[in-house]
Amino acid sequence: MKTIIKRFLQFFLPIIALILFIILIINYWVLLFSKENIYLQVDNLPQIEVWLVFWASVKSTQEPSDILKDRLNVAIKAYKKWKIKKIIVSGDNWTKAYDEPTAMYKYLVSKWVDSDNIYLDYAWFDTYDSIYRAKYLFGVKEITLFTQDFHLKRAIYLANRLWFKKVIWIPTSLHKYRAENYNNRREILARVKAFLDVEINNSKPVVLGELVDMNKVQEKLLK
Repeated sequence: MKTIIKRFLQFFLPIIALILFIILIINYWVLLFSKENIYLQVDNLPQIEVWLVFWASVKSTQEPSDILKDRLNVAIKAYKKWKIKKIIVSGDNWTKAYDEPTAMYKYLVSKWVDSDNIYLDYAWFDTYDSIYRAKYLFGVKEITLFTQDFHLKRAIYLANRLWFKKVIWIPTSLHKYRAENYNNRREILARVKAFLDVEINNSKPVVLGELVDMNKVQEKLLK
């Protein structure tokens, strides 16, 4: 029995060590992209026409969760200071009872954001899809990303590797969140997936659709 265990360890330990090393290198590479264009204060943000607020969970009452509300509140502050003009809200809408983009839209409108400046992206599947669609569906070339610290670094990497002309980012971590440790651990593998999507697989979104002209007055198609 001891011999079997010893052989097992001799065979698998180097493989496990190699996998962990690869994960470490990939994470290091992804994090390198988050060293520039960070703005900690809304007042210091340069003017970028389009901004992207990423999804997060909504409550059963269709109110934004604390994480999502912080993302929206920072974006609202930037909007009211004329730092940004148009917003894409990207989220999950798999069922009629659960609709992140519409909840985000309604919250923004309730805070006096002009509805004509809000664009809803219902076809969220992951961060890669949201950023890819922002560029190739909405035709965005320069973008400001609004999300929490743990998620921002992966989002910045994706936006840069998808060759946006300019990527600006601002963290929206206004509180201590209940699942913060879990989110940080989850990002380790999520960065590996992002790397594979961009560098290896050249992935395409599950849904793309027709190009949206953000210069035209839009029709609101709320679900």
